[in-house]
Amino acid sequence: MRRLIEAEQAKKILSRVKIGFDVLTLPLHLSAGRVIAESVYSPINIPPFRRATRDGFAVLSDDVVGADERNPVILEISGKIEAGEFRSLRVDSGKAVEIATGAVMPENADAVVMVENTEIRDGVVYVRKSPSPGENVMNEGSDVMAGEVLAREGEVIDTLKIGLLAGAGIGEVRVRDMRIGIVSTGNEILMPGQKIEPGKIYDVNSFTLFSEIRKLGATPVMIGVARDDESEMVEVLDRALNECHAIVTSGSTSAGKGDLLYRIVEREGEMIFHGVRVKPGKPFFFGVVDEKPVFGLPGFPTSCLTIFMEFVADVIAGNLGYRLNRKTVPGKVAKRIFSEGRKELMPVILVRNRIFPVEKGSGAITSLSESSGYIEIEEGEEIIDRGAVREVKLFGKVYDLAVGGLDIHELVEWEGEVKRLTTDPELARLEFMRGNLDAAFFLGGDCSITYGFYGREGRKGAVSGYGIEADVYAKSHQHLVSMLRLGMVDGIYLLEPFAERFGLEIKILGSAEVGFEAVEWLEDKIESHLKRFRK
Repeated sequence: MRRLIEAEQAKKILSRVKIGFDVLTLPLHLSAGRVIAESVYSPINIPPFRRATRDGFAVLSDDVVGADERNPVILEISGKIEAGEFRSLRVDSGKAVEIATGAVMPENADAVVMVENTEIRDGVVYVRKSPSPGENVMNEGSDVMAGEVLAREGEVIDTLKIGLLAGAGIGEVRVRDMRIGIVSTGNEILMPGQKIEPGKIYDVNSFTLFSEIRKLGATPVMIGVARDDESEMVEVLDRALNECHAIVTSGSTSAGKGDLLYRIVEREGEMIFHGVRVKPGKPFFFGVVDEKPVFGLPGFPTSCLTIFMEFVADVIAGNLGYRLNRKTVPGKVAKRIFSEGRKELMPVILVRNRIFPVEKGSGAITSLSESSGYIEIEEGEEIIDRGAVREVKLFGKVYDLAVGGLDIHELVEWEGEVKRLTTDPELARLEFMRGNLDAAFFLGGDCSITYGFYGREGRKGAVSGYGIEADVYAKSHQHLVSMLRLGMVDGIYLLEPFAERFGLEIKILGSAEVGFEAVEWLEDKIESHLKRFRK
């Protein structure tokens, strides 16, 4: 990081990066999300024959002109055709053929009267509605004609495209197979499933990157974890270079003494840039080893994914042959945001059109899991005032309601996604008054809910409660019960509705007064759910 480059300069450099790929033949049902390697043409007409689109009777439309409820036209039934059978039938004037949806039309019939507009009596059919010529009939090739393009080279295969290809009888497709190696670095990293050890953390980045790379249509390859040891890093890097078309790493990108990866890339290949003037992700680097791109992402989970999506995802998509259109949603900043004055990609939570900054920092894994996406803060912007309009680049869910305080909101049956933004009741009430929350729940109010104790009464301090008689901190009743089941506490105080939910028989001790404040259109809904707990 001798010289930081601007984010736009980094993107310009990366736009010229070339990543190779192989071509792979896959069964159609395994091709979802992959990129077509060569255009696919329909070998048949769709439909391959003239067919009925409704159950009813195939007729000559001229025979039933003027038919209605008062003046039905009577036709002789001369046969029947079921779906899936081929019968060479003709319809003579004054006659009709009973036909099923999807069945081959008689060669000269030009309409189908729906069965609900007919009545059968004594071997004849009474037609009570006159169809127009071609009504309820689909002609051969009217959907797709033989030789027509079904999927173009460079298209991403989605669910609808798979249905179209299947309908044309295509059983397998040739796709672009771009193998992207994923390497996490650091002595502290353990793979999920291993036993946690003091000073260790589980690898998050390999798994989030794996998911994102697969969504792009490439093939993610989990290479593994490289310790902060030069020989091990060289060995892991060599294995990735042998197996893959490009490599994405996380960690070991800063200029610290223990950060070895960028030094190895410099020595073994060419470092194109190291350091981008953007937060988070300042140590992001891009290099080339053995003519294969190496993207060095920061180690913190939120920084890693954000930088990948902002800088690397477009490179992968572009080399696979399509343009990535990242979904963006406009919103208004709900709380004043303070920045350091340099370009920043800030994780945010989006509740309808309200934008809340994620304030835990990029090292917290919940900063990643709770985020809806991120906003761009330009260099020189130190304060973004409440009400400012910003575009959110989405990678997570958009919420419908924002609530805070006690977890009483879990007793309400909401429609849509609900985000609890603060667990502190007093702070929740304050944020509600500022207009940042749709509802705040707190102790003290006009709703009296029974509470009790469950567990083994031990020494003083060995029992705990949530919001009633709290000896330990818990974020919610769910958290409290989990702590009990993990043996972290001997007993718990909890509200009776939550005891019922978790199947716990509590010793009733008294009642707790709870209340809420909510926007007007929510008040009746919340009130109707909580009133059943009133005593």
